[in-house]
Amino acid sequence: MAADKSEPLIDSVYARLRDLILSNVFRAGQKLVDRELAEQLGVSRTPIREALGRLAMMGLVEARSRRGYYVRQYTAEEMTDLYEFRKILEVNAARLAAQNAKTSHIREFEDILVKSEKLAANPQNQAKTVELDLEIHNLIARASGNEALHQAIHNLMDKVMCFIWVDWVDASVADPVSIAAAHREHQRLIERIIAKDADGAAEHLGAHIDNARDGLAAMLKSRDDLRNVVLAGTAFK
Repeated sequence: MAADKSEPLIDSVYARLRDLILSNVFRAGQKLVDRELAEQLGVSRTPIREALGRLAMMGLVEARSRRGYYVRQYTAEEMTDLYEFRKILEVNAARLAAQNAKTSHIREFEDILVKSEKLAANPQNQAKTVELDLEIHNLIARASGNEALHQAIHNLMDKVMCFIWVDWVDASVADPVSIAAAHREHQRLIERIIAKDADGAAEHLGAHIDNARDGLAAMLKSRDDLRNVVLAGTAFK
């Protein structure tokens, strides 16, 4: 019975740690110390360890031998692989959504268009922008009518979420011009789905993901280059 009672607590701790990672409160490469996390969340170390194990299985943290857990730090190549896989799934979802969206889905898409226009006029509201981004991609997956595809996209988004946050918030990627362009991409994509233009919807979403991938790749490459310079300088001391 004790194990059963502990499951909701572990689920809660897992969700809280996941959100802290995905929102980049815990930065890539940061060490996660179970004692400190237990104090921060007001729980014992046992659910923290269980949650970290789950996060490692999801690919959001990595366990380093005899060194503990660290927030996963993706390379530019690993991010590119994820985004290529994301593109395969979501382009097909957009095509199906344009073909299969129900009246209720169309109303949701129209509501999102209104929200997007308001956010485009207020690009500083980054949290709402991230929330809307996820809402759009989730709705497209649901409107596809393919539950297996919807679930696959849902599972992938936990890994991609940390990049979506950087895409909208990091100053090196999310400048006002690129944010405005991303809003326009979303609006055109939704308009294509509402118009039942399957080819246009697929093309727009593919281009949207390509643009996000290219911006992130440049940012991650700069980070890796800087780290290599720092390491090289340290080696000569």
